[in-house]
Amino acid sequence: MKGVATILPLWVVLATAASPKPIPTKSFNASAGSTPLPNNDYSNEQLGFLWNQVGPIATHPVVTALVEPSPEPTNWPQPGEMHPLIPSLYGANITSLKLPKGFAWGLSASAYQIDGAAKDGGKGPSIWDLLSHRVPGFVVDNTNGDVLGQHYYLYKQDFARLKSFGTPWYSPSISWPRLFPFGKGPVNEEAVKHYDEYIQTMVKLGIKPAISLFHWDTPLALFNEYGAWSSPKIVDDYFNYAKWVISRYDKYVPVWFTINEPQYCNWQYANYPVGEYYPSHGFKKGVTNRFLCGHHTLLAHAKVAKWYHEEFKGKGKITFKNSGNYFEPVTNSPEDAAAVQRSYDFVLGWFGGPWTDGDYPQSLKDALGDILPKFTTKEKKLIKGSCDFYAIDAYTAFYVQALPDNGIERCATNRSHSGWPECTKSASISPDGFGIGPAADLGASWLKSTPIGIRRFLNAITKKLFPAVKEIMVSEFGYAEPFESEYTNLQDALWDLRRADYLQGFLDNILLAIHEDGVPVTGAFTWSIYDNFEWSSGARTRFGLQYLNYTSLERTPKASLFQLLDWYKRHSGEFIK
Repeated sequence: MKGVATILPLWVVLATAASPKPIPTKSFNASAGSTPLPNNDYSNEQLGFLWNQVGPIATHPVVTALVEPSPEPTNWPQPGEMHPLIPSLYGANITSLKLPKGFAWGLSASAYQIDGAAKDGGKGPSIWDLLSHRVPGFVVDNTNGDVLGQHYYLYKQDFARLKSFGTPWYSPSISWPRLFPFGKGPVNEEAVKHYDEYIQTMVKLGIKPAISLFHWDTPLALFNEYGAWSSPKIVDDYFNYAKWVISRYDKYVPVWFTINEPQYCNWQYANYPVGEYYPSHGFKKGVTNRFLCGHHTLLAHAKVAKWYHEEFKGKGKITFKNSGNYFEPVTNSPEDAAAVQRSYDFVLGWFGGPWTDGDYPQSLKDALGDILPKFTTKEKKLIKGSCDFYAIDAYTAFYVQALPDNGIERCATNRSHSGWPECTKSASISPDGFGIGPAADLGASWLKSTPIGIRRFLNAITKKLFPAVKEIMVSEFGYAEPFESEYTNLQDALWDLRRADYLQGFLDNILLAIHEDGVPVTGAFTWSIYDNFEWSSGARTRFGLQYLNYTSLERTPKASLFQLLDWYKRHSGEFIK
């Protein structure tokens, strides 16, 4: 009808309307990101996001605040007439030998393994908070470091006990993500107060600190942002953290260890679940990540050491703690001798640049090719001479032999070979087929008691591998008593006979290396102050010289602790008076 508007159906209106701009499509892969994700957000909300990435964190039902120490017993129950301490195997040959003046000795531990208080005091999560909570099977007994020893709250009692025993040194680590929850950015005020009191307490009691700045607890935020030790960005972030700590505490700390066991890049870091629980940033788990980690670790250490001596003019000594064990050739053949040297190259030579030319051994370069990062001339100069003394965490020994039928040569050029890139064969079995030494707990199946090995190892390091070394310290040695967690009676658990024998034998051989071989050993730290979270082996594998009740948190000295104290008394070790 003329003059009357026509009303169109809605579908006609929609169909004839202007088409909206099409929404683009894209293929997504959460593991494929290859660029850093810069973070300048240091808010409580962002910290909460990091902890949500980890999941729920346990707290102790009782110990949730700093505990003032109670008086320590003047007399502890200890081995007596029915079974005395372990005697020396060397008799009159060692009875009169004394330790050199100033020999540093004591117990050791690391932050994640005993501190507990995982989320308290503004601390940020570390990679190990993530691994122990989120990755199925990464820790065999599904334990974690959330609570464990609660050393964060009980350190005053722990130090009072060390004082009561007279141990003159203690070697802990500082938690990077506690001081810097995001790995960089602002420092955590509560953590500063904690470490101020922590170090002050040690010093007031006469305990000398030998501090590790890093013991594997990399801030999780740095994995999220750029891949942590796989990226060169880690060098400056670690440097800034280390510089802050050293600047504040150097006048109290005679010995700094920049890095604990950079060899962990092989048997731990290379197995991290890259791209599964945090962004990959283009990196992959395995051998490439292993050597990226090692490369940036060396550069981070060297940068700190150069600053410490040349700019800061530090008062103490600085180095890093190597992880390695003695290698004995199965035969006297040239092939087995070459296999031993190659084994050392891939363990100690990998991080031997401070004692050589600042570079990697040729054997690594030949085998790894483009997988092994290259140092510039300036970087080699930075690394060379960056350690004030050699520190070795030495626990055991192995027999080593060449692969059959010119196996080293064939293996070294074949990246698909099962033994590549080391291309040698090692075992804990003597040439006659008998075990190399008494076995430790099943959670430390690699560990056997081999006291002769430490003496030979100290000689090998200082006289063959790195003749430039003029001072060496055994920065860790220790033993996991077999089946210690199986005991239901505390008194049975305290009789850690194999550990006591291990300590006696190791210390005897360190002393013999000093006096009979002329090895300049200046200290030895025993692992550990008490039972702890033993990484992927969890809490069931116990290395402590004190038994830790994981529920009540009570610490009780084992026979091995009295063995240790007795040894140092017999050989004129210096005690706190």
